[in-house]
Amino acid sequence: MIAAHVVNAQNKHLYENEFDEFLRRRHDFFVHQKHWRPPSPDGRELDQFDTDAATYLLGIEGGRVVTSARLSPTSEPHMVSEIFPHMCEKSGVPRRADWAEWTRTFVVPDKRSTGLRGTLTQLCCAVMEYALNEGLSAVGGVQETYFMPHHGALKWRAEPMGMALEENGEWYIVAYIEVNEAALASVREILRIEHSLLVRRGVQIPFVAVNNSSQILEAENRNSVSDQFRLAELPVHT
Repeated sequence: MIAAHVVNAQNKHLYENEFDEFLRRRHDFFVHQKHWRPPSPDGRELDQFDTDAATYLLGIEGGRVVTSARLSPTSEPHMVSEIFPHMCEKSGVPRRADWAEWTRTFVVPDKRSTGLRGTLTQLCCAVMEYALNEGLSAVGGVQETYFMPHHGALKWRAEPMGMALEENGEWYIVAYIEVNEAALASVREILRIEHSLLVRRGVQIPFVAVNNSSQILEAENRNSVSDQFRLAELPVHT
């Protein structure tokens, strides 16, 4: 079972090795496997949406990053608003601080179980838990259409923003998933767990206020003492 570490601009320094591993695994998946982007000389995949407004969930198991999610408030420039607005012809491009765009998810090859209790579902559980804790109303974005049956299997309600489109032999759709207690309960029941999958270290600030400097300062002061006792939680990468 993964532990989903919540990483943001204020606590990223606690995850230097893990975040670097995350970027390299992104490059392997989105460049070499999906061919979505050209290769990067340093072997790391970054784009214009890796900003201080983004929050990352790094799924760690056995001392390595095996899955991930990037969450960005749709009130900020995001992938759908800047690249895929034409795919929201039904409902329009979402631009709400309490709606998070969910991107940059991968699962390492040896964890790509076809079963419903696999790593992908564990990540989905962590995303729903985080979204519910942060008071979000919806999470989603552009995704392959094969994710829609998976959402349904989790008993999640996913609302398309427009019609699916084909690109390079694959079909994509913009859809957002409703965040509520029932959605978290259903995925936890599938995984047969009751415990939290989230790990929060260092500075934690509300998702909808990641650009509020006063809240950042308050969070830093609140976490400065307790953070000393958390630095040894993760294995050291060599």
